[in-house]
Formats: sequence, C-alpha cells, structure tokens
Amino acid sequence: MVENDQAVGVRLYNDEVYKGDVIISACDGRTTIFDLLDGKYTNPKIRRMYDGHLPMHSMMQISLGVKRDLSGFPHWVTYLLDHDILIAGEPHRQIGVKHYCFDSSLAPPGKSVVEIIVRTHYPYWQHIYGRRIYDDEQRQVSDILRGYIEKWYPGINEDVEAIDEATPLSYERYTGNWQGSTCGFLLTKETMPMLINGVPKTLPHLKNLYMAGHWVEPGGSVPLAAASGKNAIQLICAADEKPFIIE
Repeated sequence: MVENDQAVGVRLYNDEVYKGDVIISACDGRTTIFDLLDGKYTNPKIRRMYDGHLPMHSMMQISLGVKRDLSGFPHWVTYLLDHDILIAGEPHRQIGVKHYCFDSSLAPPGKSVVEIIVRTHYPYWQHIYGRRIYDDEQRQVSDILRGYIEKWYPGINEDVEAIDEATPLSYERYTGNWQGSTCGFLLTKETMPMLINGVPKTLPHLKNLYMAGHWVEPGGSVPLAAASGKNAIQLICAADEKPFIIE
C-alpha cells in the first residue's frame, strides 16, 4: 500500500490491512516491483535486471526416500561426467547429489532423503506445461538421473520407497519465485559485479520500502538470505526509522 510515494502498509488476500512506518519486502523481488507496485518505481537498471537476460538458478530436482543409511557418505557431491548427456533439451556434464542424513527429522532411522539436481531452462518446461509430454519428460529425466545414481550407489534404486519430481514450474508454483529460481541470479561474470557492488535495497522515488532476499543478494543460499535481512535492518537503523513488525 502506497500513499504519496511512501509505503504505508500491506493488504492481505483476505483484505486485512496492516499499517507500518517502514515496510520490508522479503518475497519475490520481481513480484514486489512489477506486480505489487505495478512497476511504478523502477529505472533502466532495475528493468534490465528483471528483463530475463541474466542466468538464474532454475533447477530440475528428483527427490528420493530410500531405505538405506547414507550418513557415511558426503552430504553433497557434484559428479563430473566424461561425456555430455541430454536432459530436458540441453547437454549436461555434471549431476549434483545431496543427502540429508544430518537432519534426523527428515527420515526414520536407517533411511535417507536424497536429492538429485541439475540446472535446467525455465522456458523449456513452460513451453510443454499443461500437456502430457510435461509429465512424460519429468519421468524421463528422473529415469536418466536415477540410472546414474545407481552407478555411484549400487543397488540404491531397489531401496527407493518414494519419488518426487520437481521442475522450475514446481518451484514457481510453491514459492512464487520468478522463473522458479532457487537462489536468485546465477553467479557469472555478468552478475558478479552485482554481488561486489551490491544491489540497491530501496526503489527510486518510493520512501520507507526496503527489500531483502536472494534477488538483492546474488548467489543465494540461506546464509546470504539471512545477511540480506540484517542489511535491510542496518539501513533502517541508519535512517533512524522503526521496522514494521507483525505480532
């Protein structure tokens, strides 16, 4: 909610209104700027950031529940392949495998949660969404990745008790993140200056709004997201303003 170019509160889906001296947006950056604020508070730099030309962390994820204890294996391994394999229309030479045995709440004793991840292009999945080929392609990717994980963890596919397949559209549907990005912008030579120089956490000509999250901290990850919240609070304190808190 904006009055006289000043953020004054938020309106929820059920039309409840919460007013505040300062508003912090910790949701999807593009949604905040171009949907919630109708794109009224931008400049050429912001519009270029969100025009889609920068690479993002869009992922294909296969999650497995297996009746095997993998706590003796490394938590996260990136396996490098000796040749390209075609996944979702693009070549790949590496596959990431994670297990979550460090968190006993995620699986019963003697069992493990395993995640297989590869980067993928959002437009590819968006193009086939809503058609039968979308589900077929998910299963095909799952079969390919499970074929490789069988080589690294022999017999593991016989231990699989649950499978969940997620595309960038799945991430987008559940989290609201633009193009289903898991960590905002991918770190490349194009985006590295954004990390070094910092991304503005305020919008031009709009008072009392601050942004936090992985769209203003390129590189993503939980630690960076937490640091982003801290940075936003530091800006508020520097401006001698009171943060907006819903109790």
